[in-house]
Amino acid sequence: MNRIIATTGVVALGAAAIQPALAQDSKPWNLSTSVRTFYDDNYLTQPKGGKRASWGAEFSPSGAYKFTRDQTTLDLSSRYGMRYYEDRRENSADHSFDFGINLEHRLTPKQTLTLSDSFAIAQEPGVLDQVASTFLRTPGNNLRNNVQLKYGWDDIIERWSGELSYANTYYDYQQDFSSSGLTGSRSALLDRVEHLFTVAGRYRIFDETSTELLLGYSFGVTDSTSKDPLDVAGNLPKSRDSRSHYFFTGAGHRFTTDLRVNGRVGVQYVDYPNASLAAPAFQKSQTSPYVDANANWDYAPNSTAQLGVRLTRITTDVTTSVDAAATTIYSSLNHEITPDLKGSLLAQYQLSEYRQTVGVRDVSDNIFTAGVNLEWRFHQNVSLEGGYNYDRQDADLPGRSYYRNRLYLGLKASW
Repeated sequence: MNRIIATTGVVALGAAAIQPALAQDSKPWNLSTSVRTFYDDNYLTQPKGGKRASWGAEFSPSGAYKFTRDQTTLDLSSRYGMRYYEDRRENSADHSFDFGINLEHRLTPKQTLTLSDSFAIAQEPGVLDQVASTFLRTPGNNLRNNVQLKYGWDDIIERWSGELSYANTYYDYQQDFSSSGLTGSRSALLDRVEHLFTVAGRYRIFDETSTELLLGYSFGVTDSTSKDPLDVAGNLPKSRDSRSHYFFTGAGHRFTTDLRVNGRVGVQYVDYPNASLAAPAFQKSQTSPYVDANANWDYAPNSTAQLGVRLTRITTDVTTSVDAAATTIYSSLNHEITPDLKGSLLAQYQLSEYRQTVGVRDVSDNIFTAGVNLEWRFHQNVSLEGGYNYDRQDADLPGRSYYRNRLYLGLKASW
């Protein structure tokens, strides 16, 4: 876990360095805290025979701060979560933490430099990895840190804009071979560093509808960082290292003042430089489609809807596959019923297809998640909230299929 200490230190140092600047502004801050009771009928995300259910309590304070001066804007946010499970006799509480920072500076009226960092320690897959490499809950202090640097230049020449960006994402899972004695530990399967370099150009066709065309290229590097064995044969995680090339084009168009659609399509070519180290060997390369499209609709005051689809290759927790081809369809609805009563719906379906090693048939996972939330503000600063979440995974491989129901009810206070 030494790597966790080092990464956390970078984030903490960045936060400490900006405190003097924050003190110069007045009160652009927000604080909130929530207290919930919940019921989880499968908190281990196990098949039917291994399910464990528990009542519990959750406490989660959070804060946000915004600082603006001249051409510079700084946003800070943090959240701590404690979940106590009545059913668990040992390690009865989980602790999670996330921190975000976004610094944007306008170099000139047309040039912008943005630096952001997102850090999380968590157990639930949706917090650790938005395009989930695993939908199985992972106990322990599992870490994800994402740093992004982006340079944008509007109207380089008439109607043409450009963007350069770099993203670094680091994952460190607590469960390793030394602590569990298991091959194929979460560390072996999911510990990694991802680099993504992107260059893109945009051409603005119509100002009135914000219609633009996009052309770009991305280069991605994924390197495994664990030394744990993937399986009993002794295969190492570095056999799944990859180098990805994305060639894409796209468009964006505002059909009305309330409806905007964005999309990009292309080809993703992936090379696996260490594939021959596995026994049996993984495939050395593969080419697959790349799609990322979404529509956003502000259909009523303070009410929005989103629908999107994504096709890409992702890291996987299946030991016999080098990675997964993931097709994801996602949607959300946030609706203001009255000024004091708001509701939200979320739904996502993901098909993860795994091309196996030579001589092993290809397999897949079908994952569906959905959630509903209602929040009633009965006081200027206090709300009553309740919700339900449903997760289901149907897998070809044994031991991976499960379903999970979660209910919660609580109070939230904001200042």
